[in-house]
Amino acid sequence: MEQISNDFIFGTLATDRQRLAFFRADSASVSHRHRIDPLDPLPGQAVYVTVTLGPTVVADQVTCYFTTDDTIPGGHLGVPAPGSQSVAFTRVTSVWNTFLWGYLDEWQCRLPAQDAGTTVRYCIEAWSSLTGASTWASEIVGSVADDGRTLDEMSSGWTYLRECGVEFGLIFVQQARTFAYRVDRDSPPIWLRDAIIYHVFIDRFCPGEGRPFAAAQNRMDFYGGTLRGVIEKLDYIASLGATVIWISPIFPSPSHHGYDTTDYRGVEPRLGTIEDVHALLTAAHARGLRVLFDYTANHFSSEHPIFQEAIHNPDSAYRDWFTFLQYPDLYLAFFGVKTLPQINNDHPPARCAMIGHATYWLEQGVDGFRLDYAIGPSHAFWTDFRAATRAVRSDSVAIGEAVETDDGIRTYQGRLDGCLDFLLLQALREFFAFGTLTASQFDAFLQRHLAAFPPDFVLPSFLDNHDMNRFLWVVRGDVRRLKLAALCQFTLPNPPIIYYGTEVGLSQIRDVRYADGSGHPEESRLPMLWGADQNAELLAFYRQMGALRRATATVWRGPRRTVFLDDTRGLYAYACADKHAPHAALYLVALNNSPTPQRILLSESPSWEVLLTNEGAQIGAECVELAPYSAAILRQMR
Repeated sequence: MEQISNDFIFGTLATDRQRLAFFRADSASVSHRHRIDPLDPLPGQAVYVTVTLGPTVVADQVTCYFTTDDTIPGGHLGVPAPGSQSVAFTRVTSVWNTFLWGYLDEWQCRLPAQDAGTTVRYCIEAWSSLTGASTWASEIVGSVADDGRTLDEMSSGWTYLRECGVEFGLIFVQQARTFAYRVDRDSPPIWLRDAIIYHVFIDRFCPGEGRPFAAAQNRMDFYGGTLRGVIEKLDYIASLGATVIWISPIFPSPSHHGYDTTDYRGVEPRLGTIEDVHALLTAAHARGLRVLFDYTANHFSSEHPIFQEAIHNPDSAYRDWFTFLQYPDLYLAFFGVKTLPQINNDHPPARCAMIGHATYWLEQGVDGFRLDYAIGPSHAFWTDFRAATRAVRSDSVAIGEAVETDDGIRTYQGRLDGCLDFLLLQALREFFAFGTLTASQFDAFLQRHLAAFPPDFVLPSFLDNHDMNRFLWVVRGDVRRLKLAALCQFTLPNPPIIYYGTEVGLSQIRDVRYADGSGHPEESRLPMLWGADQNAELLAFYRQMGALRRATATVWRGPRRTVFLDDTRGLYAYACADKHAPHAALYLVALNNSPTPQRILLSESPSWEVLLTNEGAQIGAECVELAPYSAAILRQMR
């Protein structure tokens, strides 16, 4: 039997070595990491900005230059540029950092309150009043493949970091940046909080019109799924209780996945036409389903006409859309992949175009976006993106794919409506699939994680996706364990996501990581199972979960407390209450993450009823009896 690989969560913090190198590089210089308080300021609220100076930074002054008229701020040695304003930071504390073996200086300043609709742009300079030397707050802005070349610095403020990417043959590039936040009273639409999201990978979902999938030569080939196929299956998707469809990129692209588009306002002919898009939106909305487009603002295909002109015409206005380290063949790209050049979204024409493409699709009727690799573009870009998209559709949403630390994810509050919950994903798989977390450790994670984020920042949950092994593959086809994990997922506060096929037993033939260590995420993108190939019992369970979730969504956002833990027996139970219900009905979720039958004691009164169970649960004398790898949702009988 093929070896099951450990999870690899793709991103700049994928491994321990990357994490150490990243935070060493970040902390050693002038580090801001978007630390403002409040994170999402309201009209009339002053904002406190925090910055840390690393041991190598020699400075006795720190200045924040800012603007409120959509111009780029600037200044030097405490003197603001024309049109900019400045505020001096005050040193708050100095703390020894053993990791860097030196002192970290923390400074803070206060930016004045602003009116609603104001975008504040700012940059931060640390400087010496004695020598005039200065260092600017910077961030990693992208990467290039490490081909052994010595890179010439393009300008002061650029740093090339080999240590961060040495495992993957990459050089990360760090540069001074302009930061931004917007003052408003915006919050995520109510419909997103109560959503159940179904993720469709179009090429692998349904060809439509009774056609079979194509006989693809390999996993990277085209299987023939279409937009018409999605339309035909809308009733199926709705039957799961789904309220939102997230569809993979529809734009013209040379690949099966579409994350390398050549035209953001076109439709890939293999998938359909613009008429098909309109038909899909109309049919979905008629069923109460909202539609999210998968949108990649960080990079596009090297075949895109704009990039082709940029590399073949040194005088092209499009040259500044990209970051060339050595023109024309060395440029920032998505993890150094030269066929995926990174867009410089801080360049105003590029930023305007990439936001304009998104607003165009909102005007066509799309309800929002899942934003691929959201940590690539700057926070300033997302600040403008959200303001522009909300101006077109006040109830549109923007959900980021951001593999980051919890504090890093929180900084997207006010810039995005939420982020996919990769931290929860890892914990769910460690507890239910890999068995590397105990019940008490999983509970501790949940309590801390749910308390770490504000209620108006949405974190959709998922068990698997198109870049990693399917959950069912990891548990070697044990459907009981999939249902156990899914029941837990559906009783957590944030919207659950179903990756197409998970609900009918779709798994894999090979692991996403081959024996030679190479990654092949396309192994988790096999064609959807239809008809007799589906696991009908599993599908029925998902439909039950969807119906129950829609009927009780407010319960899982209500008060939550742990009522039972037993690491030895793999038992875990928590109670939730709907604080808005007339009698504050109590619900109990009992989980048996073990291969043997178990029981959990219940309070003597009131009595309980089983609302849903995956493998069987019986209410006994003052207890609930759970089959191996089973779970149950119970409700008080009044």
